[in-house]
Parts: sequence; structure tokens; C-alpha cells
Amino acid sequence: MIAARVALAAALAVASAAAHAQPSDASDVAAPLRPAVTAYRQGDTATAERALRSLNTPSADADAWLGAILIDRGARAEGLRLIQRAADAGSAEGEHRLALIYANGEAGIPRDEARAAQLFEKAAEKGNRRAQLNIGTMYYRGQGMPRDLIQSRAWLEKAAADGNVHAIYALGRAMAESAPPASADPARAADLFRQAAERGHMFAALRYGMALSDGAGVKKDQAAAQRWFVMAQQNGVPEGALAMGDMLARAPATRDKAANEKMLKTAISWFEMAANSGVPSGQFKLANAYLAGSGVARDPGQAQFWYGRAAQQGLPEAQQALGVMLLTGTAGATDPVEAFKWLYLAERGGHPEARAVREKVGDKVPDRDRKKAEALAQAFKPISELPREESLPALVPVPAKR
Repeated sequence: MIAARVALAAALAVASAAAHAQPSDASDVAAPLRPAVTAYRQGDTATAERALRSLNTPSADADAWLGAILIDRGARAEGLRLIQRAADAGSAEGEHRLALIYANGEAGIPRDEARAAQLFEKAAEKGNRRAQLNIGTMYYRGQGMPRDLIQSRAWLEKAAADGNVHAIYALGRAMAESAPPASADPARAADLFRQAAERGHMFAALRYGMALSDGAGVKKDQAAAQRWFVMAQQNGVPEGALAMGDMLARAPATRDKAANEKMLKTAISWFEMAANSGVPSGQFKLANAYLAGSGVARDPGQAQFWYGRAAQQGLPEAQQALGVMLLTGTAGATDPVEAFKWLYLAERGGHPEARAVREKVGDKVPDRDRKKAEALAQAFKPISELPREESLPALVPVPAKR
């Protein structure tokens, strides 16, 4: 199954819980607001502010947009007052903007996902498409309320009704998963990923490629999967390289040993590309290759280096492997304190063998070292090498089919 095959981490998240999803043409707002909103979405806040302040008939929606502009340029108190006034007046835009503030903890307001969810849902019920996407995402993730795939899908269907590509992708994610009483629908998910991918959504391109590679909900087509993986990788989604490596590494062996070796080396080169881009699973798989001497010359030092980078990002499998290497001195010196730290973290992350390893050698490690390692594990905070997206991904042109 796609979900179980590759750990794609945050890059495959549906969308930010407070995504500023919006069309570029301002078709989603009332006609008098469109010049101002268009300018705002193009980054021209000065023109947008002038246009909103010069309206002959100001409205609650205008207050909401002006409040957002003021917050963006640092006038938080006045901006928040306008957005709150708009929300109190029943403006869906005001409720949506206030929800964003609570969801992200902005404008001096503490983060409150439950309050954000309430406001998103109120705005969504009034037809605000961006609020529908956000509340659907929050139901999908269980943010601010219990996780509910049925509610998530219902809201995302509404958000996608006008062809919003981000909503189509998010709906695909929701359809790909199962959480009783909701069952996965691989065929619908694959079709939604295809739709979004063909409109330039590169995370959807990756997901559609995975569906094609696995034959999940769509006829298996390795050549087409490869095209989508490469397109995703070339357009800012390094997990595309990881998926390429996985596809090649899983290819059935042939009688041609030289061809098999070439295929393996190519797979490792894709893992290396993913690893250098900061994908933790790519780093882990590259480390495995160096440790085993599979497709590359055996190099325990390089293995430990790549396990270390993946472990620092919080990958339990890498934490386990690094802990074992530091216990046994596979790459040279041993370090029981660091080893136990990583094993504690791997156990905390759900790795099934970490505790058994610690218990097996526990009597050989002084109690003070074990306590020091446990304290280090408690203080550990993963550091992602992948950029944290604050907004929805940009769309890219997709070549026409030949």
C-alpha cells in the first residue's frame, strides 16, 4: 500500500492547517472588493489598502481584508480589531480570517486550534471555499477536534467543487486513507491525484506516481510513474527522488547480473539525491547501502554519518541503527551515552527492537551513563532539513501529453 511503503513525512501533508488557499483572480469575493483583493494577492498591499479605504460602501468583508493587510504590515492591533468586527458581524471572510489567526497564533493571539476549527466551520457553512478546505484539513488531521474522515471528505468535496486544485489534492489524501467507519477508495484517490497533478500540483504528481507504480486504484504503469516522480523531483519535491530509488530497488532481478548491478547503482544514486536534499528516509536508505556495501563500496563511516542526519530529523529506524553502531563501534569508536540516547529515542518513536537492545547490554553500561543518556533523550528536539512550508505549494506548468 502507498501509505505504508515510504515515509514521506511532512512533504505529503494535506495542507497547512491554516492554509491561505485562494484563486489568483479574486473571483471568490464580491465585485467591489476584487481590485483590492487582486492587488493584495499579487503582493501590492499599498494599492490594496488604498482601494479598500476608498470604498463608497464599506462592508464587513472589506473590514476583514483590510484587517489582514494591516496585520501583514505590522499594525496588529488595528488589523485584529477590524477582523474581529467583521466576524462579529457574521462575515464569512471575517470568521475565516479570525480562524487563521487562532490556528497560527498570530497578531498576539495564542494558538487555539479548537477555536480555529469552530470559526472555520462557521465560515465554511456560509460557503467560504478556503474555510471549507481548512476545516476539511483539520478534520483529516484531528486538529481542534477528533479525527473524522467522513466530515473531512464532506468538506473537501465542497471545497473542490469549483476546481480548487489544492482541495482536489487534499480530497485525494482523505480518500486514500481508511479510518472506520470510512474506508479507503484507491481508485477515487488515484483519479483525484491525477487531476491535481495534471494541473501542476507536484505533491499530487508524487502521489499519482506512487499509485501508478503500485497499481493502487489505477493500472500499474512504471514508465508513467517514473515521469511523474522525476517531474516532482525537478520541481521542488525531493521525495520524488526517494520514490524513484524505491521503484528501481524493488524491480525484479534478471539473469543479467551486470544489468542488475547497474539498476541497483541507479537506485542508490536516487537515494543519494534524496538524502542530500534532506529527505530522512533517503538518508536512512543511503546509510543502509553504505553499511552493506550494496551498490556502493562498503563504508561504515558514511553509514553512520547518514544515519546520524536521519536520526537528528527524528526517524526512529535511523535512531535505532545509529544507536547500535555507537554501541558496537562498527565505524570506529564506541559511545555508550550517545548510543543509549538514540535507542531511548527509537523506542519512544515505536521501534520494536530498541528496548531489547538496551536491555541486552544494559549491565555493561554504568548507571550514570544510562541516566545521562535518558536526560539527553528527554531534551532532544528533532530538526528537519526540509523547508517548512507556510503556504500552499506553487503550481507548475505540466507538459501536454504526447
